[in-house]
Amino acid sequence: MARAQGEKDGGIRQMDFARYEQYRETGVHEVPGFAYNTYLCTIPQDFARVRPHWHDQMEIVYVKRGSGTVSTNFVRYPVHAGSIVPILPGEIHAIDGDDGSRMEYENIIFSLDILDSHEPDDWCRANVLEPLREGTLRFARPVPEGTEFYERVRWALDGADAACAVRQPGYSMVVKSRLFLLMDALYAFRSADAPERAEPAAERLRTVLREVNANYAAPPSVEGAARLAGYSKAHFMRVFKKDMGMTYSQYVTECRLTAASYYLEKTSDPVGAIAQSCGFDNFSYFNRRFRRRYGMTPTEFRAKA
Repeated sequence: MARAQGEKDGGIRQMDFARYEQYRETGVHEVPGFAYNTYLCTIPQDFARVRPHWHDQMEIVYVKRGSGTVSTNFVRYPVHAGSIVPILPGEIHAIDGDDGSRMEYENIIFSLDILDSHEPDDWCRANVLEPLREGTLRFARPVPEGTEFYERVRWALDGADAACAVRQPGYSMVVKSRLFLLMDALYAFRSADAPERAEPAAERLRTVLREVNANYAAPPSVEGAARLAGYSKAHFMRVFKKDMGMTYSQYVTECRLTAASYYLEKTSDPVGAIAQSCGFDNFSYFNRRFRRRYGMTPTEFRAKA
């Protein structure tokens, strides 16, 4: 029987939710040791929406067609063809298409570490990379079209895309050079009133999301999640529903379904065993929820994968 990738010793399995759920092997441009990826995605064809999540990498949503909304730390930004939305490491973000619209976009995800150096007094690290990681270097989002800021960002991204398309020897150097120019644009057009630290509400919820993603089979109760966030139970339930667009219980179920879809695709484990390991004690309930989420039964999903 195949062992699930990333299975945690002790029973509860873990996985990279963001990478699997939102960017399932669609046009990955990556070489070992070079943490730069591009994913071509379409809503609703590839998935209905990108639910709120976060990761430690920098991300840029570059809309190619259609319209929708990109949310960062629960602030919603309308987007359309041509919109470019940089997302900082650690920011909770989500992507939705407008009703009746086919939104095509490129996701660009990369680690800021590939631009760092070994020098202890590196200027770029101190003035750009660390402020981006800490959420204190801010700028207008989406990047305002028709401005020098936009043209510099677009030129940098299009050049990196062109290098990835050909992938000649040394193309990673071209990508890095364009990313440095991107960093220069973000710094040059930074906002003067940037916050000193990330928004506390987003940070509190991120603590809860991290715990649920790591322990989706046995997540904290609502009361436990409220304690993690530092809220009363009633206030936590209100804040979670308002900011996440779903209840805490619904979020837990979404995480479990995502994990189940991963193991259906990546392993040969029995469907019932997968359901139970992901926190579904009632197999009939698991089947109903899976069909509602993916439009097919778990068995049909595995056959199609």
